Amino acid sequence: MKARGSGKFALDSIQIFGGQIAMVAVGIVNGVIMARWLGASGRGTLQILMLMPLVLANFVKLGIPQASVYYMRRRGASAADVASNSIWIACVTGGLAVGVCWMWRDWLLARFLKQAPPELLLPSLCLIPFMLLQFYLLGVAQAQQRFREYNLRQIAPNVLSLFGLIVTLVVLHMGVAGAVWVQVAIQVLMTVWMVVRVHREAHLHLRWTGALARGMLAFGRKSYVQTLAATLHLRIDQFMCAYFLMPADVGLYAVAVNLGGLLDKIADAVGTVMFPRLAGLGDSEAHAATTRVCRHTLFVLALGAAGLALIAPQLPRIYGRDYPGMVVPLLVLLPGMLPSGLYQLLTRYFTSRARQEVNIAAAGIAVVLNVALNWVLIPRYGILGAALANGVSYGTAAVVLLVAFVRESGLSVSETLVPRATEISDMVHRARGVVAKLTGGRAA
Repeated sequence: MKARGSGKFALDSIQIFGGQIAMVAVGIVNGVIMARWLGASGRGTLQILMLMPLVLANFVKLGIPQASVYYMRRRGASAADVASNSIWIACVTGGLAVGVCWMWRDWLLARFLKQAPPELLLPSLCLIPFMLLQFYLLGVAQAQQRFREYNLRQIAPNVLSLFGLIVTLVVLHMGVAGAVWVQVAIQVLMTVWMVVRVHREAHLHLRWTGALARGMLAFGRKSYVQTLAATLHLRIDQFMCAYFLMPADVGLYAVAVNLGGLLDKIADAVGTVMFPRLAGLGDSEAHAATTRVCRHTLFVLALGAAGLALIAPQLPRIYGRDYPGMVVPLLVLLPGMLPSGLYQLLTRYFTSRARQEVNIAAAGIAVVLNVALNWVLIPRYGILGAALANGVSYGTAAVVLLVAFVRESGLSVSETLVPRATEISDMVHRARGVVAKLTGGRAA
């Protein structure tokens, strides 16, 4: 049974990771199109316009996705009740967020969107409830371990973006406005698709289940603070760059962050599969599973960071003549991808144990440190300062979580972080097997 469960975990992880690889491949092409046809300044403006609804959606997320997984996996709550409550919460909180932000539109335009066409702010803000509902319904899919559907949701927007960007940027030369409207159309389409898919599986009834909602909101409060702090930690550097610097600088930093973030998708793929499984395990089994996953994932991340560092100096040839300035920040960001990956995995572990207070402490310390360092370093060193602050703050957060995990599990730091020789050999063997399948059995 244990071997079968381990095999299923590996299969689901490979499925999700394969989807992430496909998403990354298409995402790189999209990034090159945006970089070349918008230039660094337009790329920076687009980055903030698209990040804004994503970050603001996290402000009103309320921890509902994590609560959905917890209540469905550990409390046996019905998917229909959870999803129906989620729709109501998304509509109300998302709508309120749009209204509040619109009241502050002049401040947002003056401080963060210095060269953005004002008419693009409203469609950007209107994405908040759509993104929020997608977050919630993906939580339901994750709890049901419908990872194929989860995978499609990750891949489809990038594929649709590719076609949309080719039409609006390459053919019609619509600039930032064209790219924004492509993203708006895709997010609306994906939200409708998610609602239809969940309804087929869970039969949405749109009744408000009060007792369940109170429980989800109570559980979600801790996850909300954790998720909000983690989101601020992940994104605040780009907003501070927009505040202190010009859009062209934001564009350079956005490309560096997005390329470094390719490695984050590895840990995210594994964590997506790991979380619902950990939620159903006892403590000792969860400890063993977490350490095994951390060892394997960190080894892969180290290889990926080394490979990306080797090719980094050649990337401006692909992205265009505006982008040599992104190479050094990218090289500074890469070492921080390892503690960032460890952070993602260990937060999943503590959430599965309903111990979000540990995650909150780590993320809170990291956010304060990140903001303080960015406040000092960005005015002096520009985007290089933001990259330095990112690595230091993620390293600090990962150490906090690692110390807490080691104390709770009784396992050592090396047992958690250092892969065994047999595990490396097994990973190499599996990689060769994948290559053999892809090449028709010709791999050695």
